[in-house]
Amino acid sequence: MFWFCVSAIFAVIALAIIGPFLTPYKPNQVLPVRSQPPSWEHPFGVDNMGYDVFSATVYGLRVSLSVGLIAALIATIVGVGLGIIAGYVGGVTDSVLDGLTILLLMIPPAFLLVILGTFYILGAPVTGPFKDLYTIVLLGVMTGLLSWHWTARATRSIASALKVSDFVAVSKLSGNSTLKIIFKDLLPNMASYVLLVFVIQLANALGTIVTLEFLGIKASDWSLFARVQQWLQMGALVSGVWWAWLLPGIVIVVLITSLYLLVNSLEEVFNPRARGE
Repeated sequence: MFWFCVSAIFAVIALAIIGPFLTPYKPNQVLPVRSQPPSWEHPFGVDNMGYDVFSATVYGLRVSLSVGLIAALIATIVGVGLGIIAGYVGGVTDSVLDGLTILLLMIPPAFLLVILGTFYILGAPVTGPFKDLYTIVLLGVMTGLLSWHWTARATRSIASALKVSDFVAVSKLSGNSTLKIIFKDLLPNMASYVLLVFVIQLANALGTIVTLEFLGIKASDWSLFARVQQWLQMGALVSGVWWAWLLPGIVIVVLITSLYLLVNSLEEVFNPRARGE
């Protein structure tokens, strides 16, 4: 399962990277043909409005993956960082961060993102060629800053357990500072968990993006999830142009499902008990 998931994920990423170089069409280019099924010239077919589905898919993947990676990086860095600080330092710092985490756990992130996206994305103050970059970064940052709470709680528990271990005690006796102990002793022993967190955060971020873009909050007009919604609204489903929504939808499902299955596979790799050893 591990190698299958890794292969599927890298295949989708490779499609986003090299896909635009394999097609002569642009995602917003209207072709003279309509509703053409998949062929050698158009691998994913042409929709009922004249757009090449393969071009829209590979360009849209770049947008969606960019938002997901930004969100996953921010959520992982903030969650792991605050969790380690809360678990290792303890006291008032732990209480404040724990209260903030509980507050975020009670508020659905998608609800806040819809409100914030309405003001800062749909009403973006940036226009011109940098508008897409602005909305991609902004949506990724907002999603990441509203998704770190569960990571922080889990990391706090691990840090609390590690701070009473012998190697941390030896590090303290050696005169190492708190910052050095965190980076030298705690983080290396949590590396496998941090990797798991990043994969989960990436899958969750992509799922959140899907939800937001079907609600009209999109990072770009050419985001893959936004294009699938556009094809459905243009009647691709009822007009029988199944390739316009099914093939990009398969790419989305394969990517997100592979990420979640990869978490289970990595747990078996890192945890001998999960392998029955």
